[in-house]
Amino acid sequence: MSVEAHPLRKYTRPHVVKTTNCPGCGNGIVTQAILRAIDELGLKMEDFVFASGIGCSAWIPSPLFDADTLHTTHGRPIAFATGVKLGLPDKHVMVVSGDGDLTAIGGNHLIHAARRNIDMTVVLINNGIYGMTGGQTAPTTPRGLKTVTSPMARWSIPLTSLRWLWRRGPLLWPDGRPIIPGR
Repeated sequence: MSVEAHPLRKYTRPHVVKTTNCPGCGNGIVTQAILRAIDELGLKMEDFVFASGIGCSAWIPSPLFDADTLHTTHGRPIAFATGVKLGLPDKHVMVVSGDGDLTAIGGNHLIHAARRNIDMTVVLINNGIYGMTGGQTAPTTPRGLKTVTSPMARWSIPLTSLRWLWRRGPLLWPDGRPIIPGR
């Protein structure tokens, strides 16, 4: 009996046989959404450079995608991606990282990339918590949520997904949570 390959398998590295994400994590849904968009637009992976930082969401392009990827230092994927876009202007540059990378230590890079209107795609996966390191409060953690570092619940106002970036021009903002039916 032969097993049919997943239609998006052609976009992943040949040696990858399983996900790097935990069971029930929504990153698989985000991964498929990115790869489906690339497929539907008829783009090729060799025309891309992906950058990611540190954290669970950063494991989407590296090691999964069969493309040039930069797994950068914490908070710096946009800075690296900016350099790539300046050096290789014909490449599609995409940053895939989490709210910890892009709104905490990398927040200024996000602000200034938007201000400069750099031609890149930034996928900010907002899970509202530092999940990889045990569940500490992040800049986007909702008010009232109890975490390891806020056992009495978060009292301060969270950074609400940087909606002010809308003012910078064209921006797709699908604000929601990837949900796995039946869980």
